[in-house]
Amino acid sequence: MNRLETIAILLAAWLAVAFEVSFNGFRNTLGAQISLLPALMVYVALSSSLPSVALLAIVGGLLQDAFSANPLGVTTLALALTGFLLHHQRDLVLRDQLYAQVMTGFLASSLVPACVILALMNTSHPVPLTWRLLGQWLVMAAGGAAATPLVFRLFALVNRLFTYQALPESHYRETRQIKRTRY
Repeated sequence: MNRLETIAILLAAWLAVAFEVSFNGFRNTLGAQISLLPALMVYVALSSSLPSVALLAIVGGLLQDAFSANPLGVTTLALALTGFLLHHQRDLVLRDQLYAQVMTGFLASSLVPACVILALMNTSHPVPLTWRLLGQWLVMAAGGAAATPLVFRLFALVNRLFTYQALPESHYRETRQIKRTRY
């Protein structure tokens, strides 16, 4: 993990929260705002180090809580739990397969709101459990499932543009013998 990837992850978290705050099209059309942070957390948990997971959970969660009605830190805990679980099991996930990205994004995008609701039930801001809430939860999970492969493609493009590419191998063997003669 290099500094450029860390900066790109934090910039993507900031842009994701800014998009959620400023664009109400999904909220007006579907009845729920699609959160992009769980999709970003899936990428970071499967591709980066544990400090990057913690950094995204803290920065992304605090940014999202600053613009929502949630108490500060509730989304941070949910993102951290999701990120740590995925990072712990990342050797079992086929991160390069499209269906695995979609399913992992669906699971993460449904786990984060569920953890937020569970945390809010234990505070002075209880959430009423209704059918409308279930519909919003499904919309958020489906939106996160659709966004996760896009996040993987975006960071593959960033890595391809800003990192050195491996040199092609030489057609000479490394174990070749060079005969040196006087003439």
